[in-house]
Amino acid sequence: MRRNRRSIKFLALALAALLILPTAAAAAYSDTSGHWAEDAIDKWSGQYGILQGYDDGTFRPDNTITRGAFAGIMSRFLQYREEAPEDTFSDTSGAYWESAILKLNAAGVYLGTGGKALINHEITRQQAVTMIGRAFGLPEASSASLRFADLEEVQSYALGFLSTMMSRGYLTDTSAEGRFRPSDAITRAEVVSILSNMIEVLCQSGETYQKNTDGTLMISAADGITLKGITVGGDVIVAPGVTGTVRLTDVTVKGNIRNLGSAKIVTETTPQTPTDSSGSGSVEYGGKQYPICEGVEKSKLPSGSFEWSDYERRRLDCTSDTYRARQGIDVSTFQGNIDWQAVAADGIEFSIVRCGGRGTSNGALYTDTRYLKNVEGSLAAGLETGVYFFAQAVTVEEAREEADYVLSLLEGHNITGPVIYDWEILGSTSRTYGTDPSVVTACAQAFCKKLEDAGYKTGFYFTEYVGYAKYDLSQMTDYSFWFANYSYRYPHFYYQVDYWQYSSSGKVNGISGKVDMDLQFIPR
Repeated sequence: MRRNRRSIKFLALALAALLILPTAAAAAYSDTSGHWAEDAIDKWSGQYGILQGYDDGTFRPDNTITRGAFAGIMSRFLQYREEAPEDTFSDTSGAYWESAILKLNAAGVYLGTGGKALINHEITRQQAVTMIGRAFGLPEASSASLRFADLEEVQSYALGFLSTMMSRGYLTDTSAEGRFRPSDAITRAEVVSILSNMIEVLCQSGETYQKNTDGTLMISAADGITLKGITVGGDVIVAPGVTGTVRLTDVTVKGNIRNLGSAKIVTETTPQTPTDSSGSGSVEYGGKQYPICEGVEKSKLPSGSFEWSDYERRRLDCTSDTYRARQGIDVSTFQGNIDWQAVAADGIEFSIVRCGGRGTSNGALYTDTRYLKNVEGSLAAGLETGVYFFAQAVTVEEAREEADYVLSLLEGHNITGPVIYDWEILGSTSRTYGTDPSVVTACAQAFCKKLEDAGYKTGFYFTEYVGYAKYDLSQMTDYSFWFANYSYRYPHFYYQVDYWQYSSSGKVNGISGKVDMDLQFIPR
């Protein structure tokens, strides 16, 4: 039986080879010059080899494609590896495209019809759009904005993907009469046109890639790749078949990083020398030089110390030999109702809860509306639980007032984490705008000292600007440093910090929306 099956596959190969085997370069095709999809054909046939021509030197751009051949294109493009069981479809046994179809089925892309794959049936435009949408994990948008004259002919399963692809400019081959032609068989030219509109660059080998791209860059190199020193104007998409490490070194991605499979993604920034070239002992930030604070430990956490364990959910791990890290979050009323048991079960080890703050204009003190629920819930879930106060003090007296207010909120709650002074400048209309650095430092000292005297662990929160321009850190070494920066995949700060708020868009079980993600660094 097995032998017969192989024979069938061998015979089918002879028929399918014309569609997939490289023949002539795209530029040598005798029937693509002047065709509306000529550039896309040159790119996706000649350059990337995703869809090839025929032995007679033609590409036949207006020929239609069978469902089986389309599965082969998608499988080569996305490098799928896992296959569904051989008996998934009743009509694939021994077929040339069987492996590709089973791979797409395992990925949830090719679902079949009534238990059959219908390999030799032509694939329609709406079927192709749907499979591409599933393969790339595209969202299904509302179809309310679609204005096709034949919209009522589009099946419901295709509407969401069609809307998304139209809004993103992926589908540009609709008719002059404003028709989508959903039931028409898709052509070879139409397929390469969609691919070309979606992806600007396809990285198929593991060689380091160092060219900027205005659009989306896709990686299909199975063993991984390094992108270095470039700007990607769109997304970076990692194909499902990539199982190695994708390393982004000094890379700016203006879109999103979309990992469609199990690849390990590492983003890193080459550390810059923080002192000026004259050796005067200063740190450059924002085009200005700030004197190095004596007695403050220099950072021991360069860019190579971190890697994403789950980029989509914003989970960053520390791989340093010097420090280990604990994963935490900080929350306020903006996170709404939180299931703290689910948070703890999702690998979160500590939380820092906003207890209150001071108004940015009128200076009134207030309590966070969910402070009590969050503190009690976090403690009950077994998390180390600290609090922070959104400070707006402009005098030492106000800082002491803020400290007294926090102490009153802490009564009756045995918190186990630090109490953090979070002094911020929220634009030129904020009451803290223009506060002298000596006053900012004195306010933080007064707040932390009062909480410390009451028996609490204390610290202060700051951004790069506030850390360099507003604080004299040499006077703050008795307290924990909580640093906030989302632009780099390591704490891009000259000095060693105790906590790092590295993202504002984390996803944690038990929290419905986005949440700030933090790491606490503990010497090994």
